Amino acid sequence: MQQRPKTQAMLFLLGAVLVGGVLGFTADRALLRQPERGQRMNQRAMREQLATDLRLSPDQKRVVDSILDARNEQMRRLTDPIRPALDAVRDSARRAIRARLSADQQLRWDAVLAEQERQRQRQGNGGAR
Repeated sequence: MQQRPKTQAMLFLLGAVLVGGVLGFTADRALLRQPERGQRMNQRAMREQLATDLRLSPDQKRVVDSILDARNEQMRRLTDPIRPALDAVRDSARRAIRARLSADQQLRWDAVLAEQERQRQRQGNGGAR
């Protein structure tokens, strides 16, 4: 009798970990990436392509753009409170990776991360991701 509650608890815990991992990955990849200058241009181009593909009228295009802008703002508001926690997870993973590299690989890893930071700085998005 004692085994069933333990099994259920373990399955629940495993499910929670998996769901948390999926949500974290999704948030990082889809939601938290702040539009950088180049991404804004790509976003604009994607919206133009969508309008062309759907043959939207100017009025429809304005409405669709408004809907997408509202969605982006809602997503930003939802993710801002968890941004520090996600940043901490990212930083922890980076440290764990670095700890498993040789000295030469660590130098290359540090260079990769530094280049990513330089690109963010050039694009006007000082926040580290």
